[in-house]
Amino acid sequence: MGAVSGRQSNSEERFNQLFNTCRERVFGFVFLIAKDHDAAEELTQEIFLKLWICRDTLHEIDNPEAYLFTIARNKTLNYLRKAANDVQFMKELASRMTPARNDVEETVISREYDQLLHQGVAQLSPQRRMVYELSRTEGLNHEEIAYKLNISKNTVKNHLVKTLMFLRRYLLENTAHTSVILAFLLFR
Repeated sequence: MGAVSGRQSNSEERFNQLFNTCRERVFGFVFLIAKDHDAAEELTQEIFLKLWICRDTLHEIDNPEAYLFTIARNKTLNYLRKAANDVQFMKELASRMTPARNDVEETVISREYDQLLHQGVAQLSPQRRMVYELSRTEGLNHEEIAYKLNISKNTVKNHLVKTLMFLRRYLLENTAHTSVILAFLLFR
């Protein structure tokens, strides 16, 4: 019984570690593709729910982060397929998708993305950085951010829109990896 409990504890620790280190990146990845904040939140929850359900097998996966982002890509694309009424749109999307990369390349790209995103966020004004971090790090909605910072919801929305536009442009200008660029170009 102790071995089972130890495995469960280890599985939960692995899950918690992935959740804590990747939640924001997964949300950002899904948001860039889906271009819908609410859909990105819902999809991110579904992604981590799927990961939670199979947490006992995480120890068998060589690269859990790559696995997580594969789930994110698949869930997001399934969402877009359901949302899209235009068959031509789906053909265009499929033609622009790049094949799956190997684990080493995905890790390098993921690290570059994280580093570039961090550098971009550091260039934001203090107010925009605070709004972005409250939204992405703490998961607050527009109303909660507005209340906490004593600004209007519209100001929060404007800060986030301008911040995301800046970060999109910053990443596009500062990366050579097509997968990072593709995520931004597909859904401008």
